[in-house]
Amino acid sequence: MNVVKNKKVVLGIVLGLFILILITAGGFFDTMYVIGAFTVLFGLVRLAYTFIRRRDKRKSIGILFAGILMFSFANEYGDFDSPSPTVEVKPSVAEQEIEAKEKAEQLALQKEQEEQEKKEEAEKQARQLKDIESALELAESEPTRENYDKAFTLISSLTQENESFADRLTKVEETVKIEEEKILAVEAALEKAEQEETRSAVEEAEVLTAGLVVQNDALNSRLQQTKTVVEEKERVAAEEERQALIAAEKKEEKQAAKKSEESKAAQKSQAQTQPKQSEKISNVVYVAPDSGSKYHYSANCRGLNNANSVVEMSLSSAQSQGYDLCGWED
Repeated sequence: MNVVKNKKVVLGIVLGLFILILITAGGFFDTMYVIGAFTVLFGLVRLAYTFIRRRDKRKSIGILFAGILMFSFANEYGDFDSPSPTVEVKPSVAEQEIEAKEKAEQLALQKEQEEQEKKEEAEKQARQLKDIESALELAESEPTRENYDKAFTLISSLTQENESFADRLTKVEETVKIEEEKILAVEAALEKAEQEETRSAVEEAEVLTAGLVVQNDALNSRLQQTKTVVEEKERVAAEEERQALIAAEKKEEKQAAKKSEESKAAQKSQAQTQPKQSEKISNVVYVAPDSGSKYHYSANCRGLNNANSVVEMSLSSAQSQGYDLCGWED
């Protein structure tokens, strides 16, 4: 009997210490939750034992009911979802110094990174402004639509508006529009020159092309091709004209040569017939020393109508003095 009592005392002390440990470590509701679960389990085992041994079941049912009440109460009002309390452990002085040093290093590194980022951003902006300046200068010196679009894209990428760039870009746009109108005029003049193939049309296209600020290779090529065609056409026409002149000159030369031959033939024929005529008429001829160098067979020859004086002499004497036969003699 004493042994049984001692066992109960020891069991009570152990159970009390266990409950005290649970309360200290986990809180009241946690302890009640564990005790309730343990009591329900113990009540079930005892109830099963009473069924087997056919003993009084009231105490076992009471233990089971008490365990269910404690378990339900702890589960209802206990805050099991909240995190368990943590115990803050303060670091030592050495650890605090190390932590402060690490924090200072981190701040210094962060500051260095921020300064590096600022520097890179400044360099990026400087490069961007330089690219915009170069693009604007190119668009101003060569106002083409392509150069304008490039400058416009770069200026649009700026985060802050730059009035100087905007004003210069506006002027470039106006110049580009004027240049495009000039190009249309040049194209129209070139089409006219290509169709007419005349020197005046080519010269007109040349004047308009020279007025472009930016020379267009395609337009210059068309102009040169048309100019070559016109020059070849003019060369062919000049050559044809030269050949025609040469042919006309040759024709005139032939006609002159023919006339000369005919004249020589007539004179030869006259020279051949003159001795016969002189023999028939007389050996006496008439000359006009003051007004002519011809001799005449008749004093009534038409060649002597205007003579101041007429001299009669022999044919041989007249010929020796250089007189020639008059052309009016039959």
